[in-house]
Amino acid sequence: MTDYVFEVMKQFPGSFINYNNELILIPKTNLYVGLYNVNTPTDLKFKLLEWCSRDCIYALRYSQEWRNRRYQDDVLSRINKCLGTNFTREEMELIYERLGYSCNRELTMKFVSSGYDMKLLEER
Repeated sequence: MTDYVFEVMKQFPGSFINYNNELILIPKTNLYVGLYNVNTPTDLKFKLLEWCSRDCIYALRYSQEWRNRRYQDDVLSRINKCLGTNFTREEMELIYERLGYSCNRELTMKFVSSGYDMKLLEER
């Protein structure tokens, strides 16, 4: 488990774990996932999808649209590296709509265990 956390942190330079057991991925924008109830690498993958998918497509952290787009693309690229995936913006939008903010943990579990089969999200 610890090894995977460190692998994720490598994709997010400057990331750290704070005293609340939160993995702060991007301190400047406060993109983070809570590490409570994370016991396996798969648990962390659930959280990365559920809690970071919004920043991949909708985050408005800057006043200029091009900066927001660059930030979103950067987060998407890093999440893809962490998960070993190649999600597009459109696919990540669907992931956010179906799984974002842990709105359907059962579906998240099925999605990850299926090897990220997008058909599972399109069926809903």
